[in-house]
Amino acid sequence: MDARIKTLSSYVLPSVGGLCVTYLYNIVDGIFVGQGVGPAALGAVNIGVPFITFVVAAAAMFPMGGATITAIRMGRGDQEGANHAFMTALIMTTLLAVGLMAVGMIFAGEIVLISGADRLSEEMAHMAAEYLFYYSAFSVPMLMSTCLSVFVRNDGSPALAFAGMCIGALSNIFLDWLFIFPLQKGIVGAAIASGLGQVFSVIVLLSHFFLKKGALRIKRFSVKFSLAGKVCKRGLPEAASQLTTPVTALCYNIMLASLAGDMGISTFSVLSFIFSLANAVLSGVAQGLQPLWGRRFGEQDEKEMKFYFKSGMILNFILSTGIYAVLVAFAPLAIRVFSKDDRLVEAGAAALPVFALSFIPMAWNLIFTAYLFSTKRTKQANVIAVSRGIVIKAAAIFLMPVLFGSEAIWAAPAVAEVFTLLLAGVILALG
Repeated sequence: MDARIKTLSSYVLPSVGGLCVTYLYNIVDGIFVGQGVGPAALGAVNIGVPFITFVVAAAAMFPMGGATITAIRMGRGDQEGANHAFMTALIMTTLLAVGLMAVGMIFAGEIVLISGADRLSEEMAHMAAEYLFYYSAFSVPMLMSTCLSVFVRNDGSPALAFAGMCIGALSNIFLDWLFIFPLQKGIVGAAIASGLGQVFSVIVLLSHFFLKKGALRIKRFSVKFSLAGKVCKRGLPEAASQLTTPVTALCYNIMLASLAGDMGISTFSVLSFIFSLANAVLSGVAQGLQPLWGRRFGEQDEKEMKFYFKSGMILNFILSTGIYAVLVAFAPLAIRVFSKDDRLVEAGAAALPVFALSFIPMAWNLIFTAYLFSTKRTKQANVIAVSRGIVIKAAAIFLMPVLFGSEAIWAAPAVAEVFTLLLAGVILALG
């Protein structure tokens, strides 16, 4: 096997696996809640998604920004500077997690109302607030597991990063079953199971630093606000890119609550779980390539950077088209995994082929964004990420039903991704 292909595989496969496992927390919650509690509970979980995924997106700024700086400094041989960037990102993630935990627990009821619960049944709104309260209680381990996995991967242990996420996910699956079925704890049990799974993941990932398996260390350091600013600047495109999930969920919740009520929200809930898994695979390729692009940029190896960029584009195209083909072929079965309700299965299976079209242009948009911010073209990356995740996506969701009828709402993500891809092509062509 070519050495570059081997290196590519050693970073991309654990990254994809790790992100898939991360998103499995919510997906497994969805499966157990849908099968063990009912369609209303599925919708309730989805009402909490905008805030939860907003928290994850905001927190992604620090590990991805810090990891980009760390990789470049490692490529230059500046080990002390690399460790300083790591510690800065770690502390910033922890502080944000504490703040968001407080907000999520204190204002759970108000948050779900903003997310569209005011137009839904009282049962769904109450369950949504309960789920968000208990899920927010575990904000610190939730965000720390993501942060630590990024740096463990950058520090030469991608397999351990993957193992840590796997252990957390397996724990979550068992605890979901335990709390929802034998203990009958319902939607609250699902939230607690997710949180405890993240705790186990953090314990495994911390072993990398306590056992000194790599070059990075958890130790005292002096705060440099200029470095903190650089971490935010480098990580902003990734945060903006991930904002597409909460923005999409929030806009859909608001529109569907008016157009289709509880059933519309439940349908989108299932589609969003499927989207999460596709996004994990495609984002995992981009994030796995980030350390390779960063180090080659630090070494000023233009040829290797172009090789990994081309490889990422090809790989994500193959994966996105494969995912789409499978979903179209097995649409009813994919929906039935989450619910046996016939009305929900019928509605979800009809919407899925149109909704999933977005995965193909999205695959390339993720590569464009990650490549640009990994090579210090932050302004260009920000334009693509913000346009895709916030501006174009929101506009498409609100305008498509108005212009083409209510069913056109499922085509909004694909329209937004295509427009973003055209914008990204222009930006890359202009350099």
